[in-house]
Amino acid sequence: MRVLNDRGLKQYRAFLEEVCEEGAESPGHLLSDDMYSKPYSRYIDLDKEAGFETKQELGRYLSERLEAAGVPRHEAAKDRALWASITLLYFDQFCPLTPDGTRRVPQERQDPNERYPKFIPRIVERGGELSLRGRRHYALGPYLIYEYNKDTHHKADVLLSGSLNAWGDDVEQTAGRIEVISNMNLIEVIRMLYWDEDGARLKTGYSTVSRPGSLLRLVGDLRNQTKMTHDWYSMTPQDIYDSLPSEYDEWKS
Repeated sequence: MRVLNDRGLKQYRAFLEEVCEEGAESPGHLLSDDMYSKPYSRYIDLDKEAGFETKQELGRYLSERLEAAGVPRHEAAKDRALWASITLLYFDQFCPLTPDGTRRVPQERQDPNERYPKFIPRIVERGGELSLRGRRHYALGPYLIYEYNKDTHHKADVLLSGSLNAWGDDVEQTAGRIEVISNMNLIEVIRMLYWDEDGARLKTGYSTVSRPGSLLRLVGDLRNQTKMTHDWYSMTPQDIYDSLPSEYDEWKS
């Protein structure tokens, strides 16, 4: 595994902002050019030909490969160059060509006048310290979500069911909350309410804001209100499920 250096990150971002959307070929050569990249500090064995049907498959693969290389989660989660390099390594899966020969580059807005491509983790300041805005990143996000839930039977499939290039705003906002992705009981409740076992996908209407008992209502307002009186970390999934207000009855039935 090779990772981009500062010059390589700059070139990668220039590609994403200037020519990628026009359908240009990804600059994969940056990962083999000593001017733009270098070997990673640990030996990570990644197959550049590997294909991933879902974000869960990607999360599992990266979790296993990093663990085999002896890279702990807290170390990996801080490495901006590593995750930018992984999106470049599998770029055509993260950002495939559309039928008209263009690409759609997902952007994160820091302010109304500045966009930031989501394939490079953004650095933010939290509590006076710099950290990565990683849980919404297209590679780091699935890795972290899988890591937190790898010992459960569901392994966060409800959040990681879509393809690598599909990251809806609703699931993204859910994945962006550490209190959600780290709470295995809550993720099981999300499955109980919104997961279609036969279709292996989220049920239609689960994210409709105007619909009672929506996903964002559960992980947002209701979770914040409930934690004043209930501890969803210590409650079983069934206990949380049974304690939900009547607006969730439709989903339960």
